[in-house]
Amino acid sequence: MADHDSRERFLMLAEATTGAYAYIASLLQELPVPVIIPDLLQVVDDEGDTGEILLALNRVRTVISDEPISESRKRAFEHLVLDWFVAYEMVSITKLAGPAPWRLDCIEFALVRITTWIETIEDDEEEPDGSQP
Repeated sequence: MADHDSRERFLMLAEATTGAYAYIASLLQELPVPVIIPDLLQVVDDEGDTGEILLALNRVRTVISDEPISESRKRAFEHLVLDWFVAYEMVSITKLAGPAPWRLDCIEFALVRITTWIETIEDDEEEPDGSQP
């Protein structure tokens, strides 16, 4: 029973990680200078190289510095990308090594941080002059 529960939890967290990538892609497209990253599901469906996705997302950490947005928002995007990498890497490790409770907890914790960074980015977006409330 516990193995089934762990497997179900893993599948839910892996799906949430994929969903987070899609949400990150939409946030990047809404930037003043839109940043386009490959569609994760399309690459997987086409049996493409997921390495291109990882490299493209890593480049975001560099190009975000050129965006005409607040420094706090730039940092939030950088942290958002890094936390997505944590979730992705833990999903990959879990596929290979199995859904140990600490691996699942790491994925879940990274997803919570991702949610927090998204909220920070969206809250900062609402400030017209880029100032913090």
